[in-house]
Amino acid sequence: MNEFPQVIQSMLDALEDHIAIIDLKGYIQYTNQAWKQFSLENDGDLNTTSVGVNYLEFLDDQFILERNGIKDVLNSKRHEFSTIYSCHGPYNERFFRMNVEKCLLLNGHQGAFIRHRNVTKEVQSDEVVADVLESMTDAFMSLNENWQITHLNGIAQRVLNINAEEVIGKNIFEIYPEAVNSEFHMHYTKTMKEKVYISFEAYFDTLTSWFEIHSYPRVDGGVSIYFKNINLKKESEMQKEAYENTDRLTLLPNRKAISEKIEELIESETGFSTMYLDINGFKNINDLYGHQMGDELLIHLAERLNTLLLPYGELSHLGGDDFLIVVKETDRDIIEQIVEDIVNHLKNPIEINMNHEFTVAVSIGISQFPLDGLNCNQMLSATETAMYYSKQSSERDFCFYEVNMTEELSKRLTIEQSLQGDLSKEGIYFVLQPQISGITNEMYSFEVLSRWNHSKLGMLSPLYFIEIVEESGTMLKLTRYLMEEVFSTVSNWINNFGFDKRVSINVTSSILSKELFFDDLYKLLAKYQIPYNLVELEITEDTRLVTSALMLKHINKCREKGIRIALDDFGTGFSMFSSLTNFPIDKIKIDRYFIQRIGNDPQSEAVLKSIIHLSNSLQCDLVAEGVENDHEITFLMEHGCNFFQGYYFEKPISIKDFQQKYIENRSK
Repeated sequence: MNEFPQVIQSMLDALEDHIAIIDLKGYIQYTNQAWKQFSLENDGDLNTTSVGVNYLEFLDDQFILERNGIKDVLNSKRHEFSTIYSCHGPYNERFFRMNVEKCLLLNGHQGAFIRHRNVTKEVQSDEVVADVLESMTDAFMSLNENWQITHLNGIAQRVLNINAEEVIGKNIFEIYPEAVNSEFHMHYTKTMKEKVYISFEAYFDTLTSWFEIHSYPRVDGGVSIYFKNINLKKESEMQKEAYENTDRLTLLPNRKAISEKIEELIESETGFSTMYLDINGFKNINDLYGHQMGDELLIHLAERLNTLLLPYGELSHLGGDDFLIVVKETDRDIIEQIVEDIVNHLKNPIEINMNHEFTVAVSIGISQFPLDGLNCNQMLSATETAMYYSKQSSERDFCFYEVNMTEELSKRLTIEQSLQGDLSKEGIYFVLQPQISGITNEMYSFEVLSRWNHSKLGMLSPLYFIEIVEESGTMLKLTRYLMEEVFSTVSNWINNFGFDKRVSINVTSSILSKELFFDDLYKLLAKYQIPYNLVELEITEDTRLVTSALMLKHINKCREKGIRIALDDFGTGFSMFSSLTNFPIDKIKIDRYFIQRIGNDPQSEAVLKSIIHLSNSLQCDLVAEGVENDHEITFLMEHGCNFFQGYYFEKPISIKDFQQKYIENRSK
């Protein structure tokens, strides 16, 4: 924007009229001090009518006459536009005249000069009041102290669909008896008796219309009423509210809407229960079939749940695969029956596009008001916490909230926050467990395992914190930290002891599709000068391994470089035996589940023999995990498995102890 010369700006600021200059597109270029002050008094926000704002857009559908008049001047359809409008204050009736004229801007382009002048005194003089009332864009009606109509302008007649000649002198409440004791009646009475100005919005059912009303006391004891139909405004507000309160995907109420519902129930002290529903394994569906298929499943699930829950309560979609149910019921037996109905209902497959069927399993957390919370946040927190407990339990599909669960959630949050920090300062460290040849009794490789001695929580189980690492999306960060630490150590062993054994790193499926992980891997190997053939990635069985083209691409690239791939915990996961013939595997690690059953379970032994035979047929290395006694070793070696990892040989030990026992002593 070009700045006004100071002398011209000073002249404009000295005027009492409210002045603004706009360009041909309607953008405000200059304003004077009176304009700014008027904007603050009426809108409370100077930004709505300040320099840079489009004034034509500011004039909404309630100011169509003014907006069209300005456009006509800008488009040279008329030389000048003038109108009188009401802009009432909290204590008095006010009228302003708007004048718009074409002008030349400082930059040489054309624009318009807009002036608003307070003409209240002129308007209120008897000789012009009738003309002004007729020219106004607001509807006007006056009532005397006996509620008789004394004046109606043309706009009011059109809005109310009545004829002034037929109603002047009649009691307004005889014409509209349904308005007696209404909001209109109440406010008009207050204005008349207490001599106060009242502004309000109300809906009049007879005319199926919303009105914005300004009610002023008259000197003669009556009431002056300025009003306008605001149906368009209300429709826009309701559409906006509906938009803000509706989930775009499922068209269910969203978190904002259901939170407001919960607040209403709490305020009315109505007992109710909330149920937090989460789909088990939904991420796998997105990974396998794509997010579009996942969205389709959510839409179908929402329709099915909504139909089922209509007699009980309200269903909302919180986002992702999370739904919230609110029912006006606190009887645990009834709640359990509702939940069981949901679980059983979802056992019927959901068919999508006639090509795919999904059977949905869910985890549900339940909290009750006022037992488990006294406000919306407490209720939602309790419900979500109970859902997490249900998800971790293999016994039940649902779980009622208990106080001790909050302590567990607090613990999880502490862990998640620690994962966001510097991992080297958070107590995370690594231990090593050797893999031993049963023929030579020599170590030929070792596995790196994560451990965490948390500064506040103490020692954490790997199974516990790894799950939280996955859920919090910090697995890539943890894995990179592990590789940095381990490769640095291995580099030292290579340089000082001629170390040439293989290091095995656990990698979850969640990061196998991430380009960044492989970039980190290759950069770190180059940084520490670790030969590719000394590195092995251990991958847990997962359906994505045989269905994700991106994962397969990354794994094949690793093998081309000489990095080996091991399939961990084989036998208890997805176990697609037939797919292993096409999947690039160098080593299979038999899960300890089968090892523990040697000598006790003939069926498990039969499966174990099949795994050993399969591995040998595929020319894969084979390692038995969790070996603990001679009997297990004898059985395994008799059937062709000669490599072991377990407490029988060595438990996971510190890097320092590992170096001393398996590197320094062996190099002497």
